[in-house]
Amino acid sequence: MKNWNNHILLCLLFAFIVGVSPVFGKDTLQIDSLKTAVKTETSAEKIVDIYIDLSDLYGYFNADSSLKYAEKAFDLSKKSNYKYGEGTALFLISYIYDQSGEWLPAISNLEKAIDIFTINNDSLSLIACYLNLGVLYSYGKDQLQALKYIIKAKNICEETNENYALSEAYSNIGSYYQYLKEYRSSLIYYQKALAIDTLQHNIPNESLNHTALSYNFLKLNRHDEALYQLNEAEKLLPQINDKQREIEVMLGFIYYYLETEDLEKAKNYIDRIVDYKNQNEFVKLAVEINYVGGRYYLKKKDYRKAINYYDIAIVQSNTLEKYDYLSDYYNEKGEAYAGLQQYEKAYEMISKAKAAFEMLKPDEIVEALGKFEAGEASKAERNKILLEQQLASAKNESDQFKFRVKAASAIVALLIILATLSFFLILRKKHTDELKANYNTINRQKLLLEENLVKLAEDEQNLKKLNATKDKFFSIIAHDLKNPFNVLIGISDLLRNEKKTKNSDDFDVLINGMYQAATSGYELLENLLEWSRTQTGTIKFEPQSFFIHKVFEINKDLNLEVAKSKGININISEKKAMVYADFDMVNFIVRNLLNNAIKFSNKNGKIELLAKKDGEMLIVTVKDDGIGMTPEMIENLFKIEKSVQREGTAHEKGTGLGLILCQEFIKKNGGNIWVDSEIDKGSSFHFSLPLSLS
Repeated sequence: MKNWNNHILLCLLFAFIVGVSPVFGKDTLQIDSLKTAVKTETSAEKIVDIYIDLSDLYGYFNADSSLKYAEKAFDLSKKSNYKYGEGTALFLISYIYDQSGEWLPAISNLEKAIDIFTINNDSLSLIACYLNLGVLYSYGKDQLQALKYIIKAKNICEETNENYALSEAYSNIGSYYQYLKEYRSSLIYYQKALAIDTLQHNIPNESLNHTALSYNFLKLNRHDEALYQLNEAEKLLPQINDKQREIEVMLGFIYYYLETEDLEKAKNYIDRIVDYKNQNEFVKLAVEINYVGGRYYLKKKDYRKAINYYDIAIVQSNTLEKYDYLSDYYNEKGEAYAGLQQYEKAYEMISKAKAAFEMLKPDEIVEALGKFEAGEASKAERNKILLEQQLASAKNESDQFKFRVKAASAIVALLIILATLSFFLILRKKHTDELKANYNTINRQKLLLEENLVKLAEDEQNLKKLNATKDKFFSIIAHDLKNPFNVLIGISDLLRNEKKTKNSDDFDVLINGMYQAATSGYELLENLLEWSRTQTGTIKFEPQSFFIHKVFEINKDLNLEVAKSKGININISEKKAMVYADFDMVNFIVRNLLNNAIKFSNKNGKIELLAKKDGEMLIVTVKDDGIGMTPEMIENLFKIEKSVQREGTAHEKGTGLGLILCQEFIKKNGGNIWVDSEIDKGSSFHFSLPLSLS
């Protein structure tokens, strides 16, 4: 997961456990005071505590000194059988190794600390250890084990009502949803964490969660909310006084400005964090700093520089065995190679990205999160049943009390009866109010549970759609894009080696075959690139007013020669109308629909480009009298997970990807697309666009 998303404030959490206030900067006065105190102290346990304090203070600016005092604390604790000091020293040693990027010794020391705290039944220290162990495992390949430790820590937090560490568990669970790109679920857990931190006045964690929330809002295209969260995180920095926290917030601003295309502001922040990195050792953050450098130059279209930065980030990730976002680095490096038109290397990077993503076993993470959410739902249901039982018990006691009051009232004076009845009515009203409040609480919990179940179902459908999109993309690259190149290579090789062919009757046929293969390959590649831009959200939507007739004429001229080769007439509606839409997108839609109409028209056929007003919308129709489609073909036409591929009347190839793009562009412009077709009677593709008010 991202460093600023799931890195637990280890030293702050440790300070909370042992009761030491964390110090930021070189607080030499306090360090000197502790060094003086250790010389006169005679109690072994108190000396251990002083060593731990010194290790904690040095941990902010001198890792070697911090490690030295932690090891001293450990050795003395062993000799004096001070188990709490021994476990805490191991915890600190693990933290120091973690900061230097040495995950294996960090994990080893933390597991030893867990053994000690388990024997001592120290739940608070165990929470910290499990949380940190979860983070350490998350840097490597065993994401599932990491998630199990974090959930274990969360359960102990809830059992012991330890809210301070519960926020850490929530934010780490949120980071897993973010890794799976389930940003809405991720938001829920980061918001839970922030609510706890705000209540506890945990300023460093508040800043961390504001930054994480910003990243999720950014990915959901909620830019205003993303910027608000970053500004809130920045406001808290003076109260924290920690360079690492400051870098994490600056990284958040870099992601924001890169996403919103404000490259100048992004570069200013990049220069600032590079200066910080040069002045301080931030081993783990160095990977992400190089990564954002790559993203910046990718946006600038300086592809070679971008590749250099991605290479450094990839090498650092592999060296540190930190694989959580390695697939992103390969994917974006592939984009840079595509920008250089080195498509073979781009495909190689996409393959590596897929392997890096699968290496972390995302399916297992999804399954584990599903079980976790099911467990949470069951827990909520159990709490509901328990509450209902308590309400039933309370009602029964109330009824018994009522009976006793009535029996007593029969033998007492009228005044006593009146007083007792008054008291009973007051008591009954109080019970009724409590019952109503409890009932409302149950209802709210039930609604929240139902809402979560609906979201889980939606997320499952989205995940299936994403997998189908990914499979379609790789299928097209592996098969459909490969075929035109095979034809081009085969024919060109024949022309090169068989010189007689140049003067033969087959020459024109071969040249026509090369032209068809090149045209097919180019059209497919253009659709692939256009589609990839829609998936990554890089296409700008810029609506304007223009005449639809202009788009008709442009595309008729563009396809005139191809239509002539099949003897096809293209007729344009005389009715002119002005629409309000993105010109480039509408041009793409008409071009694709006209290409398809030509492709599936018979020789000497006819194609019509029509437009008619319908209320506040314009209905555009591309009509042909070609081979038509079956109802099954029509049903699967606009579904990415379904394959609707067939040859044109002149054996032209297609993938169906163009229609998927048309549908996305039409929806972006506020319209719809539909089709009427019958076998051997042609097809009519209709789509709607808003009419211009001007």
